Amino acid sequence: MKQSTLIKALFASVLTMVGLVVGVRFAPATGDISQQKPGAKGTGKAEQSEPPGMGKTPLLVTSKGNELSVTHQMGTVLVPRQPERICSLAFTDELLAIGVKPAAASCMNGSFSDYLAQRLEGVVGINQLMGVAQPNFETLATVQPDLIISSSGDPQTYNQLSRIAPVVVMAGDGDNNRQRVLDLGALLGRREIAVQTVAAYDARIQQAKQVLQAKIGNRKVAFFRIFGKQFYIHGHTRGGVMLYDELELAAPGLIENSPRGFMLSPESLLQLDAEFIFVAAEANQGAQRSWSTLLSHPAWQRVPAVQTGQVYSLTDQHQWLRPGFLAKSQMLDEILHAIAPETMETDTPPASEFADRGRQ
Repeated sequence: MKQSTLIKALFASVLTMVGLVVGVRFAPATGDISQQKPGAKGTGKAEQSEPPGMGKTPLLVTSKGNELSVTHQMGTVLVPRQPERICSLAFTDELLAIGVKPAAASCMNGSFSDYLAQRLEGVVGINQLMGVAQPNFETLATVQPDLIISSSGDPQTYNQLSRIAPVVVMAGDGDNNRQRVLDLGALLGRREIAVQTVAAYDARIQQAKQVLQAKIGNRKVAFFRIFGKQFYIHGHTRGGVMLYDELELAAPGLIENSPRGFMLSPESLLQLDAEFIFVAAEANQGAQRSWSTLLSHPAWQRVPAVQTGQVYSLTDQHQWLRPGFLAKSQMLDEILHAIAPETMETDTPPASEFADRGRQ
């Protein structure tokens, strides 16, 4: 059987299986449109100790007249059933993944993450004020949002935001924010789309793991970053989470004793045994100069990936540095395009396109 046929069959079977599993988990109790009550039977101690919207614990969303009552880590708040002007100070990536475009979103120095910039055209940017880790409240108020999504557990920030609009506070779940995607689906009346988005992503991860295992086996893969004069190889952080935790690819030997990452000198590159390397060099002059210098260094020339021409330079980097749900989907596309390009010729939609199904 041809590889494309195998991939299609695998995708269909896993999608069905995951959809069923997620659907059971997401089924609400009578009168409750949330996914699951926190602290319910069958959850582990870690889940029981976490408030709604934090870690693996879902938001508690219930119907209350023409509004929704939402219990999150900072308390309970009433929110509109169909908010029209959402301000996302967090989880903008996950909002877009279920087809919701916010009216305003958090940004840095007036710019959105490069991989989201096109999707956020026309969206008001809310800068984070330097030194205080707070949004620009004045700009936010001019947007007149009817719902604010935040990740800040700071009571002062929460109180100030609550003077502008209802606030729902959530934190990352440590597992590609799958639970946060489901939470946003329950909160915004897009439950089915959220379930489908997570299921399709999980199916493609399983498909990619099988393809990559067949293609490269235990050959080692690295995510290499250059900023200023520094060279850093990531372990189980940033883009490394996709490589080693999601796709379960083999990590370089340097990561064994430094699982979060390792700062390299040009000479220590002699220890880098990766056969595939993804490189993110910042666009500033200092980083580009360091990158140029590295390319001609004798130690770099002895790295296995360099010798076989398996070094891939990343033009857009934010999806590797601040991985959200869509970010990791795009990373997956890039990894497959680099290592197993023949698999991208099938008619299975790339994970980065899943959000287009539900886009408003």
